[in-house]
Amino acid sequence: MTLKPAITWSVPSEKYDLDGELILHGLSSTILAINADHSIIKLNAAAEQFLSSSAINIVGRPLSDFIPPDSPLFVLIEQVRLENQAVSEYDLTIETPRIGRHFVNVHAAPIAERPGVVILSIHSRSIAEKIDRQLSYRGAARSVTAMASMWAHEIMNPLSGIR
Repeated sequence: MTLKPAITWSVPSEKYDLDGELILHGLSSTILAINADHSIIKLNAAAEQFLSSSAINIVGRPLSDFIPPDSPLFVLIEQVRLENQAVSEYDLTIETPRIGRHFVNVHAAPIAERPGVVILSIHSRSIAEKIDRQLSYRGAARSVTAMASMWAHEIMNPLSGIR
């Protein structure tokens, strides 16, 4: 008696022939390739949505045309270039009038075969994280308001506690 394998690993190659472009555009995270002079040289479909423009209008332009040059993103890119290793930054807020406000986590990595080129992977944070952040701000605001109210009472009635 011969046993047949439970799983057949052969698939028609033309049906599942995927190149890097298809995989890149299938990702939901923003992916940008930035060259040594901070120009965008490659991006995926999610990056087009994130930057609110088409690839034709984005490729070749400096990242600073879309993100303010004082953004922590530029410091992250320089850190990757200096250390020549991947770096991650969490809980960043990227905000411009053009693209709006985004709460993101950013992963940046160098490409060994292309000196000076850095890949940015920008991941939007979840709605739950945003709500949690808003609730903690609201709680802090309430604490400050309560403290201000208490101080105002003490200033207006300094001797009320001494009886």
